[in-house]
Amino acid sequence: MIFFTDENFIHKAALMLMAFDDRHEVRPFLNYFRRSTPDEQWIPQVGGWNPRPVIVGGDGRILTNRVQRQLLRESQCIYVHLASGWTNTPWETYAWKLIKYWPRVLKETFAARPQTVLILRTTGVIDRVNLAG
Repeated sequence: MIFFTDENFIHKAALMLMAFDDRHEVRPFLNYFRRSTPDEQWIPQVGGWNPRPVIVGGDGRILTNRVQRQLLRESQCIYVHLASGWTNTPWETYAWKLIKYWPRVLKETFAARPQTVLILRTTGVIDRVNLAG
């Protein structure tokens, strides 16, 4: 499975996942797009990849902005969203929690259908939201 980390996902965390998870491919945003590339540009491009990746990010606006949410829905991608508490988490805590919860994220991702949002809380709880319809 391919995981694409968006610009709001800490780049060194993407590199850490690349080293930790040798069974899946992790593609960091900055390897494919310039900083500040609008979501309206990269979401459709990433959604056109074959195989379609799982997008992992911390940008909650994608879920609340009507246009971006529609693009995410149309992309048919699963979106793993790191809930708002992750942004204020010190790096050392962020890193070990992400590694600790990653197997849970994988399990939920494999069970999810396209157009599903998995919201990962800092407690390890994963909420599921369906974007379809």
